[in-house]
Amino acid sequence: MATISLKLLEFYQLDSELNGVVNQSTGEQLSTGLLSENLKLTTKYWLTELAKKITVEKQAIESLKDELIKKYGEVNESGGYSISLYLTEGDEQTENTVNPKFMEFQNEFKMLLNEEKELEYKPFPLSSFEDLKSDNNYPVFFKLVTEDEQN
Repeated sequence: MATISLKLLEFYQLDSELNGVVNQSTGEQLSTGLLSENLKLTTKYWLTELAKKITVEKQAIESLKDELIKKYGEVNESGGYSISLYLTEGDEQTENTVNPKFMEFQNEFKMLLNEEKELEYKPFPLSSFEDLKSDNNYPVFFKLVTEDEQN
């Protein structure tokens, strides 16, 4: 096993690179991930194990994000918390003024996403992807790819 230090933001990006991206509102597949590519079964196994670890970290980040939303947000009609980007009518300032609480939330969340965390993973030899033909780019995942060892 190997370890790498990634920013929490990179955990989000790696999740997208592995699993793809779906529009939460429409359910439309915006991009496919590396796991949907035609790969050797052993490579897919280790990618799946990596994706599980990334999912756990992403859930932890989302939990902290929810805490920040509760800290800076207000209860909405459905009983949940939300933060408006702009101040609404009836506030002291005009409608098109950015909500200072949103800016505080955004700044604190950015600080969190810039924190680094160690990720333990099985290195992926470049030869495992030799036959892969893809139009996609996987910049964070590429950090986990190693050159094949010479005999």
